[in-house]
Amino acid sequence: MSLKTTPIIADLSLLSVNAIWGATFVTMKNLVENIPFPKILFGRFLIATVCLLSLSFSKKWDRKILGSGAILGLALFGGYFFQTWGLLYTTPARSAFVTGLSAIFVPLLVYFLFRKKIDIYTISGIIIALLGLVLLTLKGENNAQQTWWGDFLTALGAFAYALQIVLVEKFSREDTFPLVTTEMAVVTIASLIFFLGSGNSNFSFSFTEWVSLGFLGIAATALAFTVQKLAQKHTSAVHAGLIFISEPVFAAFFSYFFWKERFTTATVAGCALILSGILLPQIRTLLTPEVPLLQPSDQTQVLPDTGDR
Repeated sequence: MSLKTTPIIADLSLLSVNAIWGATFVTMKNLVENIPFPKILFGRFLIATVCLLSLSFSKKWDRKILGSGAILGLALFGGYFFQTWGLLYTTPARSAFVTGLSAIFVPLLVYFLFRKKIDIYTISGIIIALLGLVLLTLKGENNAQQTWWGDFLTALGAFAYALQIVLVEKFSREDTFPLVTTEMAVVTIASLIFFLGSGNSNFSFSFTEWVSLGFLGIAATALAFTVQKLAQKHTSAVHAGLIFISEPVFAAFFSYFFWKERFTTATVAGCALILSGILLPQIRTLLTPEVPLLQPSDQTQVLPDTGDR
């Protein structure tokens, strides 16, 4: 059944994508404990790029698409670089909730880049989410170590993701498949450069690691990014925004059952505040009409990504 059949199918597809992305935090955490993270990113995005090339090879390519894809790729690489680096020092669930702050950073970037006014719902959401981040970064009595450094790196990644979100809408008129393929290829090249720059040259992986990379590259990157961009053409921003909030919830579920993560009272309160802060601006979209960043005559309905994982 095609994604074009009903908006409900599009919403369910987005929910599935967020469930997959929620599972990646545990997968990445297990990998970064044994493998240099630039090497992980190189393997993941190499697989994704090869898969996407098979879908976009026959599409129309031009310099504009390559340029737009390169800019998106650099922003996306920044998000993955800092998020994965942060996973060395923090837990999967904490990483997911801090990454969710990208939804809060977006309106701030829109304000500074496009001078679009920030409404009271967004301002309140930012304040609540930041309070949650403070609680989340406090050292709980059951924590084995201070994880503020990992949370800080992850927050930098969330900011880079937010920049990519804004840029996606800016370049939304471009053909989806060549654009996303170029984006993934740039992340692959940047990851390779950082890996080689670290003095490593061993690209071998164990069978289990290849399985994990296959899941990350095929399901969580090539498939998820494609389904996300196609599905968001057939659902509203209200639905999409609410669905994307499910990603850290899925991550907490997988982290609790498969990584045996335990949550302190401060951690739970911090996650709840971050989730509330992310959700509050979405309530505004239920009460007021949406205003796109681009003019209607210049924009196709490709909504911004809010969880490139």
